[in-house]
Parts: sequence; structure tokens; C-alpha cells
Amino acid sequence: MNPFRYGRVVNEEYFCPRPELIKTLHQNILSAQNVVVQGERRTGKTSLIWQACTSKKKSLILYADFLEVKTTEDVVRRLLNALATYEQQAGLFQKLFKALSHLKPQISIDPYSGEPSFSFDVSSKATPDSVEHILDLYATLSHRKPLVVVFDEFQDILNLVDHASLLACMRGKVQFHTKIPYIFSGSVRNRMEEIFTHQDSPFFKSALPLWVGAIDDDVFAHFLKNKFALEKRKIDSNLMTKIFQLSEHNPGDTQQLCSALWEITESGGVVSEDLLPEAMQVIFSREAKTYESLLVSITGIQLKCLVGLARFETLSPQSSEFVRNTGLSGPASAYKALLRLEQIKIVYRTPQGYKFSNPYFKQWLLFKKY
Repeated sequence: MNPFRYGRVVNEEYFCPRPELIKTLHQNILSAQNVVVQGERRTGKTSLIWQACTSKKKSLILYADFLEVKTTEDVVRRLLNALATYEQQAGLFQKLFKALSHLKPQISIDPYSGEPSFSFDVSSKATPDSVEHILDLYATLSHRKPLVVVFDEFQDILNLVDHASLLACMRGKVQFHTKIPYIFSGSVRNRMEEIFTHQDSPFFKSALPLWVGAIDDDVFAHFLKNKFALEKRKIDSNLMTKIFQLSEHNPGDTQQLCSALWEITESGGVVSEDLLPEAMQVIFSREAKTYESLLVSITGIQLKCLVGLARFETLSPQSSEFVRNTGLSGPASAYKALLRLEQIKIVYRTPQGYKFSNPYFKQWLLFKKY
């Protein structure tokens, strides 16, 4: 069986140990300390949080993902679904339906997961008060069971037109939930800082910061080599270095490439560097449709800028040399293209410059010679 996992939350034997981070987060959970977990995209934040939370065996984990949330109704729905996934007692639902009667809530069973799912009358409009009612129910539940509440991709709350009043209402409730640890996770650093470090934000200094960076190469290499050794495959240390370069040290992407290498080798064999092109082809063949759909969604100018980012990593995308090499009309054109590419999350900005959200998409562009 292929021992590598990617594209989803991993825990237990599939989780590469990060003892210091786990210890810090676990201690904060035990003391009901709110924490804001930040890190670049695809650094394994959610898996880290899940590993730390599940180690507190007696606690109930309420998990709500706010990725691409656009309306208050959507926020309410995600908060409710987090609750419904774990708590299906009639009494709690009666309180819920009464508190949110203005939304005319309906509950159904998801045919795929078998879990309850909430919907609202299309003519109904949720308000920040609706969110307050749900957080009150979280507090009610915590009197019966210890809770850990996880809000993932929390920065996307800023997408809402009324985000200021919503954040104020949420903060007004959360600050009194002294026995519930809230974990706020996000991958867009400047937007998370807007929520937690700007003095005029309701959540200013409301949670301890925890930064999740790349896993130490030696630690991760040891973990991965042990996985290959499960069927006596041997992998060279120099190849591990190359894998980390291609995956840009992202845990999930690293495991994806290792998974492809596993598939094209036999038990007892040697995993050598000359197998990398074949392993990359395995990834390209599976993701080509996704890559092609991304290209359809952007303009020719944006594609020029994107290819430039892949080819000229050391150049500032608004430099005259970058503009000249990519055929763009000028720095303003590059800036506008970057803004759009970042908006649709093909790239993201770091203190060191722009990076591809998917490093293998970058490699595919280079392979295809765009």
C-alpha cells in the first residue's frame, strides 16, 4: 500500500512529527488559550491543528472552514454545519431553530456523507446577530463537553461587505468563552495581520500567534525515507534534496511527489534521481485538466506574467528586465496581471516575492514551454 498521503488532512502515522509546535499548541488548548496559527499556503497548518486537537481525547472539535466565504449567510451555514456534524441532540436543534427562526432554517441529510446539512430560505437575510446566536450555542454545548473550536482560512471573513460588524460580534462573544480554546488559522499573512495586529480591529491581540513554517529538511527526509523503507525501497539523500526543491518544501506537495515515485518503483528497488522526470509525468497526467482550466481563466497578458514568474524567479516582476523578458508593455501591466493572479489564488505574495500556489503547475508551464 502506498504510504504517502496528500491533498487532505493527515494525522497519526501519516503526519510528520513536529513536536515543538504540537507541544505549544497542545498546551494552549489545555489552558483554553486562543491561538492564531499562520503560515504560507500548503505548509500543513490544518494537519498540525488536527493532530494537536485530537491528542486531547475527551474534547469535541468543532471545525469550520471559511475558505472563499462571501456572505453572512454562508458564515452562518458553515458554523451550523460544524455544530451539526458532531451534535445532533434534538434539544439543541430546537434552541437553534428558535434563535434563527428569521432565517427559516431547514436541515437535511447529505447523501454522500450522511451528515446533517443546513440551508435557509433564499429570501432570508442573516445578520451578525445570527452568528452571535450560534456562538451562544457553542457555549451551551461546552458546558456538557469540552470543546475546541477551529476556524480555518479565517482571513476570508474580510471578503464580506459587513465584515467589521461581524468580527465585532464574534469577538464580543468569544472573549467570554473562557473555557473554550479558539484556534484561528489562515494562510494570507497580510489579511490575518489586519484582523489580529491592527489596533482598530476587534480581534487585536486577542490570540497568541503561532507561526508554522516549513518542516526541517533533515526531520522530513528521515520521515519520508522510513516510509520508502516499509517495502525496502532505498532513496538517496541527494534525491531528497531535489524533491524538496521541486515541492518548495510544502509537506503535501512533497508527499505527492514521493507517492508518484513509489508508484513507479518496485519493492526492494532503488529510488534514484533519474526517475524524477517519470514521476513528474505521473503528476502532470493527473493534473493536466486542472492546469488547463487555470489557463482558460486568465488573459494572455496574465499568462505572460505567470510564465515570467516561473522562468525568472530571481527578478522582481515589476523590474524593467522582467518586463523586457516577458514582452509585457510595462511595470503597470505586470502589476495589474499580478493583482489578478493573486486574486484568483494562482500565486500568492510572500516577503520574498510571489510564489505559485501549486509548485507543480509552475513545473508544468516550464515543461510545456509556454
